[in-house]
Amino acid sequence: MAVIDSKGGIHGTAGSVVYRSYRGMNIVQGRPRRFKQTQASQEAAGEFGLISQASKILREAFRPFYHHFYDGGMVNRMTAAVSRAIRGSRSRERGDRDLHDGELSFLEGLEFNEYSKFSQVLQIRPQVRRNEKGQVTISLPEIDPRRDFVTPFKGHYRVTGYRLSFVLVGFNFKEEFYEYIGEKKIVMESSGLNAAQELVFEQEVPKGCLLLVLGMLECMAANIYTYEQEPLNSKDFNPVSLIAAFQSEDEAEAGYGESRAIQHHEEATASGVAPRIQIMAGYRGNGFQSSMRKQRAAAGGERKSIEAEESPGLSGQERQQQLQEMDQIVREKLREMSGHSAIAKETAIDTSKLMGKRVKF
Repeated sequence: MAVIDSKGGIHGTAGSVVYRSYRGMNIVQGRPRRFKQTQASQEAAGEFGLISQASKILREAFRPFYHHFYDGGMVNRMTAAVSRAIRGSRSRERGDRDLHDGELSFLEGLEFNEYSKFSQVLQIRPQVRRNEKGQVTISLPEIDPRRDFVTPFKGHYRVTGYRLSFVLVGFNFKEEFYEYIGEKKIVMESSGLNAAQELVFEQEVPKGCLLLVLGMLECMAANIYTYEQEPLNSKDFNPVSLIAAFQSEDEAEAGYGESRAIQHHEEATASGVAPRIQIMAGYRGNGFQSSMRKQRAAAGGERKSIEAEESPGLSGQERQQQLQEMDQIVREKLREMSGHSAIAKETAIDTSKLMGKRVKF
């Protein structure tokens, strides 16, 4: 039932029509109905959910570094980059792919704050690669903050230095965990040259993990009470970006993520430090892929059953020939039976004339 409120707005349903108000406007729309999804629509909807969940996990993993200093479009940019990466897979089809199968180059250069892009604030380009040992290395040229950093604090008396940081995180969506592998920080004064150097993440890389490298720059100011350096970054200035991405080079056995997480949490509790491994809570990508594989297998079995009933091991031409031969045999039998019937008719005795008479045999 639809009703009119005191302001003239109509609310409720009338038959197949729904009335509602939005920002002072009366809106009429059809009542939502349930539709049976096809296999393709289920795959598309499920993959969109997988993409959204994977994007959220990446954001949560890097939140301790970019904090809440990001622009309003960051969430959509992250989701779009993850979508392009997964859909750029050349090895697997929709419903059977995730970031481990995707093209990770779509994630490189992703900015967390468009108001202060890391790629524009830094006038130098860190070179990121993996060495022969599989370790991630970052090569930096000579840096002069006055020349190589473009910030809104140029000449500001509060800026006493800079901190350039790089974070390496491993993600295993198959085993549903991620791990903070290492962080490299370079503290610089506001003036003076800093020699070229190469940073090496020597920590163990967990099995089956794709690797993402985050870069960020902080402007520092001295606290006259604590004599400590504090960052001046804010929502208006917080250059943070994904600067490199590497696919996993191996695979982890089933249960590897859970056992590793338990071990590290026990070690962290004993030592009093924060655990480096986090379980991907809320990620349902593996369940979706398993469901799609079962549906395909069931559909494939049904198709094979139908084909077996329709085609008992013969080709179309062979079946046609067999039908013609059977038709010929049937016709010959019918002609033979017709001939026998005619003979019997000619030689038959009319017994009606013998009724009531004596007959000698």
